[in-house]
Amino acid sequence: MNKPKKITMHLSIYLFLFFVSIGYTQESISHNMSLPESVFGEWHNNKGSNEYNGLLIHPGFIESGYSSFIYKEIQKNSDGIFVFSGQDNNENTRHFRIKVVSKDSIQLQLGEGAFSTFVKHKVPANSKRITGTEIPTVFQKNWFTTDGNNTLEFKVDEENISFRNKKYSIEDIVVLGSDASAQYRFVVKNENENENEYWMFYFKNWNEHFLQVGFNGKMGDLYKSNKDLPNTRIIDVENYLTSTFPKELRGNWLKTDGSNLWAFGLYYNYAILDRKVWNYKSVQKKRNFYVITLENNGAEKIIYAKPNKDATISFGSHKNNLLAYSLTPTKNPNLKIANDNLYTESEVLKRDSTTYAGIVKNFDKDSKQKTGQVFVNNVITSKQEPYLIKIADDGSFSIKFPLYYPQQVFVRLPNNAISVFVEPGKETWQLINSNAEGDSFFAGDCAQINTDLNSLNLRMKYSNEMRALARSVDNISLQSYKEQFNSIYDKIEKLLDSVIKTRFISNKAQQLLRLELAYGRYMNILSYDIHSQNRQSNKIDADYINFITPEIYNNKLAVMAPSYDSFINRFKYLEPVRGSNSISVTHPEIDELAEILKNKGVLMSDSEFATVNTLIKFKNDNGEALKKRKDFNEKNKDVLSSFGQKISKLYQKLPDEKRNKLINTKGIIIDNILEIATPLQINFTTEELAIQKASKNLLTKEEQARFTAHYNEDYNKRSQEILRTYSSQVQEYVQLELKRKGIEKYIHFFDEKGVWVTDLFISQTILRPIVEQLTPLSSEALNELVSYVNSPYIKDYIVFENEKTIAEIEKNKDNTEYIVHETPDAEADKIFEAIIEKYKGKVVFVDFWATWCGPCLSGMQKMKPLKEELKDEDIVFVYITNQTSPEKTYNNMIPNINGEHYRVSADEWNYLGKKFNITGIPHYTLVDKAGKVAKNPVYFGSTADSFKALFEEYLNK
Repeated sequence: MNKPKKITMHLSIYLFLFFVSIGYTQESISHNMSLPESVFGEWHNNKGSNEYNGLLIHPGFIESGYSSFIYKEIQKNSDGIFVFSGQDNNENTRHFRIKVVSKDSIQLQLGEGAFSTFVKHKVPANSKRITGTEIPTVFQKNWFTTDGNNTLEFKVDEENISFRNKKYSIEDIVVLGSDASAQYRFVVKNENENENEYWMFYFKNWNEHFLQVGFNGKMGDLYKSNKDLPNTRIIDVENYLTSTFPKELRGNWLKTDGSNLWAFGLYYNYAILDRKVWNYKSVQKKRNFYVITLENNGAEKIIYAKPNKDATISFGSHKNNLLAYSLTPTKNPNLKIANDNLYTESEVLKRDSTTYAGIVKNFDKDSKQKTGQVFVNNVITSKQEPYLIKIADDGSFSIKFPLYYPQQVFVRLPNNAISVFVEPGKETWQLINSNAEGDSFFAGDCAQINTDLNSLNLRMKYSNEMRALARSVDNISLQSYKEQFNSIYDKIEKLLDSVIKTRFISNKAQQLLRLELAYGRYMNILSYDIHSQNRQSNKIDADYINFITPEIYNNKLAVMAPSYDSFINRFKYLEPVRGSNSISVTHPEIDELAEILKNKGVLMSDSEFATVNTLIKFKNDNGEALKKRKDFNEKNKDVLSSFGQKISKLYQKLPDEKRNKLINTKGIIIDNILEIATPLQINFTTEELAIQKASKNLLTKEEQARFTAHYNEDYNKRSQEILRTYSSQVQEYVQLELKRKGIEKYIHFFDEKGVWVTDLFISQTILRPIVEQLTPLSSEALNELVSYVNSPYIKDYIVFENEKTIAEIEKNKDNTEYIVHETPDAEADKIFEAIIEKYKGKVVFVDFWATWCGPCLSGMQKMKPLKEELKDEDIVFVYITNQTSPEKTYNNMIPNINGEHYRVSADEWNYLGKKFNITGIPHYTLVDKAGKVAKNPVYFGSTADSFKALFEEYLNK
């Protein structure tokens, strides 16, 4: 499960997403017909996600992407596959193929995508059906649009939904999710039977005044119950309706010079000006002027406002010196602003802190969630670093965090997710409307860039096309995939060119947009095999990547592009770059270990030296035989490596009593391999078996006798004892050798052409375990590895991170919010019950993890804000790992992971793996207050939000 990052294209989600539109055509040999009755109903696709992967097949339509698609041209092929298209009310068309596997199982293909298996459910997962009499009364009223037109769009009662002046009878209602976040799926049909018109609506109630409805592929539009209400959600509706602050002055006011910079906000209940919240002390109208007196903690400010005929308003601190502001953007493509030079390489690479601050407008101080997170990519370490944002009761927040180059960071705050551009040494300030996602404005050093970037989302227009292409990789060639992605990005670049002709976009914002489009293009093109279901056959070769020139991979400015981190990740893991052979290191023998220790100033004991000298004498006396074996191993290293990996895999699958049939004191028993391996579906090639037999017959009888005499039981025992005594030094040596070999591969591939990208790959190789597993390097090892790096900036940064990790380990010694437990004394198959027993009366979230598992550590970081919110609740976070987590690394890491920790034996882990069907980590399990397993596994999505409702459900029981 710990793999290179997969490509993601994030969309903010309010309602459940089901499918994306993809075109498909099919020749059929059968006549028009209807679908069999067995396929009608609810279907579920168990893909391992925290979202509902569902499907409704109705006699009159099939659901796809919020919409009901009326069947057209249903045909059945000779292979039993039903082929048909469907059209929704807006004349959008989808194409489907359904294969009936059994009465409870079907396979469905949407467009050119792969077939997916669905199983029948009575109702969608975590849902229930209700009748019209159970429709919440809060829905049963008139609902008006929030698009500025205040049009009556919905009217709901127990039997019907009127939609756009047309009446529909309610056929089916399903409540999706828990009461706290429930959504209501309505299937409705036009009362005129001849029209055969179906709609599907997804209702989500925010409060008695605001409703969100998703349909026709939309994620959900907001509706209001009163025309006089605002077009965004608010909590204190009564105060809004009774507010005397003039409506014509309300809103977020922008400069009219074409920059469209936010200047200030005047609202029905308060104002935001100079990055502060101000109360209205008085508002007076004097002839054609308004005089607004503001107050903040005893300080007063007076603003004059004069409405203009063109819908702008002139504001200022003196009535004779006013400037016009507008609620809508102004187009002025010829605007010139100061300090708008393009970024240069010399100013981009800079290590400093940055400040991100702002105000969450309409923040509910009684909300349970008072935190957010900012996620910072670090291409030098290849890690994403999360930082906790704490929101004050008045909605203000400010966080200072380290930054190593300008970039867009991803921010998640209550009801809002957005990318924000930040720079080292500068401040970014943001006004966020908590009741309207995406409604935000900027001030501070980076205001213009953020204003420009936030106003454009060019890739969104083609996101469906990109997803469809990514899904189709198994059906198209490498070259076709590349050409189609190039075509999409060509269209996006043309779109950007057309926008720039009509409105102002700062030079720096244009530079960032061009970089993002370029490296988004490269990253997607390099992701062909990532999307493939058959990575072994769909591999990227050297010819495919010849378009990635030194100018592309040595461009330091590209670090500012959001896609650059993913581009580097894809590039790094490509087979032509990394090589097909895995990197392996032979553990040092005891004579080599003695030399390693000597260089470190560590001396062995006399008895240990005696054993080492025995080996040295043996090697001197048997040099020819040892060379023969070394040459043989070198010549056949690939085959021997493959054989060894399969033997290791086979050994892990065998119970203890059968392992001695595979390996004994004399080594591997070749004659037993096929008998043992075949039932476990581990296949050895003829060449692997032949080379292994040749290896056994390589030495003469006399040579073999001398080897057997030397490697006797007593010597082996003493040798193993030495290796155990100095296991930490052995481990450090092995890790250092692995790093060396990995670094040398990158240097060999790029030669002199890839100085910058080679430095990045080297820094990631060095720093990942330092940062992720808190395992700093010794000064000797650090100096040696840093010598491979060319860039002075990256050299200094590697040293900086190593020192920072050492300081963090020392600081963590004072942390008291983690507890390390001895594994309870119980039979291995009862170990889980023994661990959980002490937590009865509390909800227990169990995280099976390991120190080396990147996704495990990423998941822990995402959970941090939620753990902070729930720290006073009856919930315990239990972390269980096994012996594959090195003890020293484990002890360094767990002080950073607040919770209860257990490190179990290999046998205990095997029993836990069987009990919970652990096929990979991270693996999550939820236990209720009675000590019973309530949910296994718990699937982790892109954020921790999905856990909140789940935890609260069991906390309230």
